Amino acid sequence: MASPQEDPAEAEVLQTSLFQRGLGYVPGMFAIAMMAALAVWLHETLLASMSVAVPAILFGVGAASLPGTRHLRRGGEQTYGIWLRLGAVLLGAGVDAGAIGAMGWRGLVLVGLKIALAFLGARFVLRRFLPANTARLLGIGNSVCGVSAILVAKDRLGASDAETAAAANAVLAVGTLAVFAAPVVALHVHPAPYIAGAICGLGVDNTAEAIASGGAFGPIGLQMASMFKLTRNALLGFVVALSGKRAGQNALRALIADFPPFIAGYFLLAGLRLMDLLDPQLIRFAAQASQVAFALAFAGVGLALRRELSAGHARNVLLGAVYLFATLAVSAGLVLLIGP
Repeated sequence: MASPQEDPAEAEVLQTSLFQRGLGYVPGMFAIAMMAALAVWLHETLLASMSVAVPAILFGVGAASLPGTRHLRRGGEQTYGIWLRLGAVLLGAGVDAGAIGAMGWRGLVLVGLKIALAFLGARFVLRRFLPANTARLLGIGNSVCGVSAILVAKDRLGASDAETAAAANAVLAVGTLAVFAAPVVALHVHPAPYIAGAICGLGVDNTAEAIASGGAFGPIGLQMASMFKLTRNALLGFVVALSGKRAGQNALRALIADFPPFIAGYFLLAGLRLMDLLDPQLIRFAAQASQVAFALAFAGVGLALRRELSAGHARNVLLGAVYLFATLAVSAGLVLLIGP
């Protein structure tokens, strides 16, 4: 009996080494490196009052729109998360006691209120207009870390790809608008940087966009946005467990299992800085390296953004975006009312 012939396409995939696959990311990585370098130059020479994220994202979106750049998008889409996490860790070296004091216990209360608001809104408002799983995913993403939380919760909730895409795209749309709106607010309204940063960290749900929008308000705004946002991110496992069955039994275990490791690096560097154990030259290097890492990340975000926003169901994305804008406004009201 003759053995079945192997599919040539499958055989080719099996014979492709990890090294060869890695080479496929090189053009995209080179592209985002060039875009990041140009974004940093523009930020330092012409756009000092604007976050480096804005030109980086614009360059990425522009590159993704050009014909024949599909091979570039792969490198950007697959690597921007690495640069984002590295940049977030390095931000810990810039934390000072004043920012910690500004957040204080009121900041933790605000994070708790934001999570409660997201859960109640998803349960009693969103489920009237959206499929149940889309509403639950939006509530989870709105609670903690946006798209990352939605993807973690997808399989646990049994959500379909369409439900997941609608929730994720709503978060991406609102976050992207926040990145471009924050510099306008910073230039024309001039709110206190620690207040504006707290609003960005509490109200914007995707990590990249929250940090980028906070950066529009200077170093203090960046620090406040980072602390609020990464504190929310640290509760990822806990929030996802609360949204499922037998939440009481699984919440603590999930909090430990799904704790994002890069957040531990951020808090470790912050602790060393507060104990005055970091050399001033290392602090300056970390600040510069963090800016470069974020420029790389946001160029990659721009490459991926066009594809992400074209997926899903328009009606559900629009309704989800309206809801997220409403919670952003409520978050701003809470910050103004309670403080950090």
